[in-house]
Amino acid sequence: MADANYDEVPAEKFTTALEYATALRDIIPTVPTESPVLAAQADITIGKIDPHVGGRGDSDGRWLEYQLDRALNRWGYGAARRQHIFSLEVDVVARRRTKQQEPSDWIVAQCKDWTTDPITPRILFRLCTVAFACRAMPVLCHTTELTPRAEKLARELEVRVLTLKDLERAELPAPHVAKPTTALNEWGPQYRAREDRGSFPLMFRGEPGKRFSYVPGFAPVGNGADYEPIESDQDDDDTHPAAGH
Repeated sequence: MADANYDEVPAEKFTTALEYATALRDIIPTVPTESPVLAAQADITIGKIDPHVGGRGDSDGRWLEYQLDRALNRWGYGAARRQHIFSLEVDVVARRRTKQQEPSDWIVAQCKDWTTDPITPRILFRLCTVAFACRAMPVLCHTTELTPRAEKLARELEVRVLTLKDLERAELPAPHVAKPTTALNEWGPQYRAREDRGSFPLMFRGEPGKRFSYVPGFAPVGNGADYEPIESDQDDDDTHPAAGH
């Protein structure tokens, strides 16, 4: 069963119950068929019911996609599930309803509701390829573990890695770009993803726009996860930094 924190809202509970009641009409002849409510929903069939929304299933991960969808809506996003981007399907895409002039105004997310298989670099490479092609922020929502290489890659590419506990937060968490050193008695600076990631080849560094960024119009600032608009003279109409790119 799904955890109470992730159960359906009342309206959706009613819809699910109505779907099953409608599908059972042919099985139980004593159920009245003249009900105006059931008549209005005569097109509902058992084949249209999603068993992985109301309760956790072991099939294609729709339950976790639904949890992320709900969290994103609570964080101020409009989200859609099972979207096709070019020739690839992604689990969730989202756009912030009120833009905050940040790369996180757009999101491409992948959900992995696994129990044993770890997240490998292949999963992150696919996610980031699609997200960066859309000029959006990559988000991975998972219920398993990341391999050491995948964890390092997620830091370097600043992927928001979310667990079920993270979905209960009040806002979208920042990426984990810092990692404490494991050296004994060492109190130096923490490991920073941007220092380890390196930069572009020397031939590209002088070219305009050649910088690591989710969205054109933003440049990374410092060693954390901050970005700032490249254009400092924004118009009075609150033009987004990515406009025109």
